[in-house]
This record gives sequence, C-alpha cells and structure tokens, in this order.
Amino acid sequence: MYADDITNHTADAAKETESIEPISLAQVMLDIEKEATFGGVSRVMPLPTGFTPLDDVLNGGMHPGELAIIAGAFGVGKTIITLQMARNMVEAYPDAVALYVCYEHDRAHLFSRLLCLESALLGLGNGALTLRRLAEYSANAENGAGLVSHLRGIPRYVPLVEKMDSYAERLYLAKASGHYTDMQQIREWVESAWDTGAAHVLLVVDYLQKVPLIGVTVDSEDEATTILAQGLKELAMNTNSQVIAIAAADRSGLKSRRMRLTDLRGSSAIQYEADIGLVLNNKFTIVSREHMVYNPSQADAMRNYVVMSIEKNRAGANAIDMEYQLDASHFRIAPKGDFVQDRLIDDKVVLA
Repeated sequence: MYADDITNHTADAAKETESIEPISLAQVMLDIEKEATFGGVSRVMPLPTGFTPLDDVLNGGMHPGELAIIAGAFGVGKTIITLQMARNMVEAYPDAVALYVCYEHDRAHLFSRLLCLESALLGLGNGALTLRRLAEYSANAENGAGLVSHLRGIPRYVPLVEKMDSYAERLYLAKASGHYTDMQQIREWVESAWDTGAAHVLLVVDYLQKVPLIGVTVDSEDEATTILAQGLKELAMNTNSQVIAIAAADRSGLKSRRMRLTDLRGSSAIQYEADIGLVLNNKFTIVSREHMVYNPSQADAMRNYVVMSIEKNRAGANAIDMEYQLDASHFRIAPKGDFVQDRLIDDKVVLA
C-alpha cells in the first residue's frame, strides 16, 4: 500500500508541473518538502549526459525543465552524440526513461547504431560491430534466427546484448513523420513516458525544424522555428522533462568555417528559448592555420576530433570549448574529453 502511495504521489507531482496557477513561496517550500518525504528528490536532480568535462560545466548534467539545442554541420556527429546521451542516461539511471524522436532515420538504423556504439564501449577492439559486419551477421544467421538471436549465440557479443537488455525497456525510438508527428503527438508520448512511473524523462528531437505545424499558418521558416522552439521549452517546463533538440543551420551558416548558434534557422528564438546551446564543429576546420603549418601530422589527427562549444548555459559558464574524439564507424564519441588548448578561429561578425 505504501508503494502504491508513492507511485500515486509521483504521478500527481508530474501532473502538478503542468499547472500555471500562481502559488505562494510557502506552498513551493511545502511541495519541495513533500517531494523529499516521498522519495521524489531524484526528480529535481540533474541527469548527467555521460560526457566529461561537459557535465562539470553543466553543473551535473541536464536539469528538469531544461531545453538544450545542439547544432553543427552535416556529418559532424549530432545524431551520434544525442543518441549516445539518451543511451547514457537510461543505462546509468534505472529510474530514467528516454524518448528519441527521429525524423531522419528509422528505428532499425538507430538500433544498429546502438549495437555498434555499445560494442565499442565494451572495448571489443577488432570485434566491435560496424554496419557492414551487422549486415554480414544478418545474412549469415541460420535457422531463421534474427540478428539479436544470432548475436546472443556468439560468446563475445553476449555481454553486449545483455547490456542493451538492461535499458531496452526504457529507451523508446520513434520514427517520426514530417507530415503527422507534430508537437501535440510528441507531448502525448512524453506524458505516456511519465505514466510509466519514471523519475526522469528525457526527450530528444532529431531535428527541430522537421516537426510539422499542423493547422498553423506561418509566414516564414523563422516564424515556424520560433513556434517550435517555444513549444519545446514549454513542454520541458510543463512536464518537468529534460529536452534535447537538434537544430539545422541556415544557408549562410552552412558556408561558415565555424558554425555558431547565430547560424541556425530562426536563431533569435532558439537562442532565447534554449537553456543550453551546444555547437559541434570538426576540430580540423576551426583550428587556427598556424597549427597546420608547424605540425601537419597533428593537424591531420584533428579530423577525428569534435569541438563542443557551449555558447549558452543558463546554469553556469558559457563560451567554453571542449574536444572529444570521434569514432564515426562505431557511432561513438569518446565520453572523456578535455578543454581545447589550441587556438580556434573566430568567425563572429562584429558590426561597427
């Protein structure tokens, strides 16, 4: 009976976050005390992304109600890092649920990426899975066995499948439609995730500008992006969820040597609504040319590194550049990075 009371209280607390009625500070203090009494402290704690020193800069990770915008050029690793963040959160926290809403890839492809990622994280070396190896295993599976059953029968991949089993019930993959999967549908999915009794719900939208506005007339793409950015921020706050959205750059941004938050479609709304603005660039393209001249071999190695620049952080410091090694063949970014020591180019435009 006591367990049922806790479950009911957790569900009620999730619904309460949707209230827009003003309440006194005294009531706020009382509600927080009730959360602690009924074991709800975890609901106000941050969810680490699993990347160091990113989580340190974010004061522990993403906090409930926060919207993080992630941007970057084509192929720099936006889907890689967001899917890896979702995986990290549900793998590390048994009371967390993640919903990955993807307008770019189907569920089978995302699953294949996770297999490759997990095999690399387990340190399987030359045995780490790639898309090509997965295709071979699928083709060679015997007696009508599926890919997963085939991998379970290979001893070195048993720990891989078991690791994925540990969080598979709490990581949801949605193949979204650019015609039908609108903000209302996404909200319903998030509310259903809360109904599972989760203490944390992470929503990832890949990517923001593909969310359709059904029944809404807009005059420009910037106006549409403004509506969507506002909608995701309201969704984060009203449901007490952590929300990550990938955002696309405008045409001028795609031509820039170093992409910035200001290069995104509808950048003014995105900059305003986002609690965290994280921009990815390939290190080779944004390091000052002096490093290329004096150390060509080191410069070439930079192609395998991604620079994560925190350009907005309401919870702490910003204008911070970190670097992480990219393992593209396994859809993985090394979880431990460092602050950038090299001098980077600065393509900011300053108006006189």
